[in-house]
Amino acid sequence: MYFSKPPSFGFLRCIGPKRLIAPIHQLLPYVQFCASTVIQEALARSLVRADEPYEGHSSYYEYLKAKYTRKRDLLANALTNAGFAVPDYSKTPGGGFFIFARAGKEIVDAIPSKYLMAENDAAPGGVARQDWALCQWMAEEIGLLCIPSSPFFSLAKAEQGASDSFIRVAFCKNDETIEAAAKALEKLNNIEAGAGESYNATVASAAGDLN
Repeated sequence: MYFSKPPSFGFLRCIGPKRLIAPIHQLLPYVQFCASTVIQEALARSLVRADEPYEGHSSYYEYLKAKYTRKRDLLANALTNAGFAVPDYSKTPGGGFFIFARAGKEIVDAIPSKYLMAENDAAPGGVARQDWALCQWMAEEIGLLCIPSSPFFSLAKAEQGASDSFIRVAFCKNDETIEAAAKALEKLNNIEAGAGESYNATVASAAGDLN
């Protein structure tokens, strides 16, 4: 109850007229994390128990902090080894379930050109800038599903390129998923500049969902 992931409903996977589906796709990231009144009421009633000792920790909050700090560090290390920059959590607030990672030059240079600036109705401005291209390439060929950063910027800033080098990855996953994602990220170390044009993923069967 304390950290359950919100559901994704079936209509988001349906096929229909572009004029109807595209607006839903654009709206989804902003509404799917809104808890219903019933869930909010249930959570409010259970919060008092969170102050009690839990799993060897002084409270459920301390247990949760230790659990997700370990997951965050596991994924952050994998991203760093693959060529991404991640926040310095000794100086940066570490709340939340996400890492805002910046792609290094080698990774950016390896993005296949077919993904860059392609038409995409879901992307801000209708164009897949570098962050969208990187996420699409990683999903289709590397075996990792991440989130482009541009929806978290204003349209003006995104069109200026402020979000181009960033992706958002989630570590609120089970350990098996994070470990599979770490193995997939290792493949990026073997990609030289421009090699993304012909790169074929070998890890799709162990894809990690980090959205």
